[in-house]
Amino acid sequence: QEHDSKRPSTMGESVTSWSPSCNGSVHVQLSGDATTSDAGGLVLREALDTSGVIDALTYHLVDARDPLRVRHSLASQLRTVVLQRAMGWEDLSDTDILYDDPLWQLACSDARSLAPLAEARPSQATLSRLITCLSDPDNLDTVHEGLLRLAIWRLSSLPDVTPYAADTPMTLDIDGLPIEVFGHQGGSAYNGYAGSRIYSPLVASIAE
Repeated sequence: QEHDSKRPSTMGESVTSWSPSCNGSVHVQLSGDATTSDAGGLVLREALDTSGVIDALTYHLVDARDPLRVRHSLASQLRTVVLQRAMGWEDLSDTDILYDDPLWQLACSDARSLAPLAEARPSQATLSRLITCLSDPDNLDTVHEGLLRLAIWRLSSLPDVTPYAADTPMTLDIDGLPIEVFGHQGGSAYNGYAGSRIYSPLVASIAE
């Protein structure tokens, strides 16, 4: 934490500190003291919260767990999977590598202030069960709706986007995005071209 809103840099410039709305106890600023290489995770958490997609998913997803035994909420697990992958930590077991990094405790937790620092992070096994939950037939439509909601939010957030008329021709690019798995998670299958067992989602984008 810094008590001043600005502090001088070594080049004589001022760097404004920033606090994410998810946790006002966190102050982010440029500093010579390197404490984590993933500070951008807090900025992505801010964008994720603004999109509303996590709240929408947790409201509609079917969670078969016993509420009395739940240790990690669906929201905190979803943030963990989405934010780690966005920051380049693509393997679920990477959460064990990041276990003691306070940045990830703060970025993924439901709690505010410094309470997340006393919480345990979800393990690889816990996140694997989350993926199995998301691939359940009762939840697939909700996941698809969440992805659509995120795409619409992103498009509407772009500056100077000209609305398309209903009869305007557009080019829709559809590409495969193979994601290797290391088990027999629901919805995965062996792919001879990739030479491994994968999820095979399709990504659609408007070329224009």
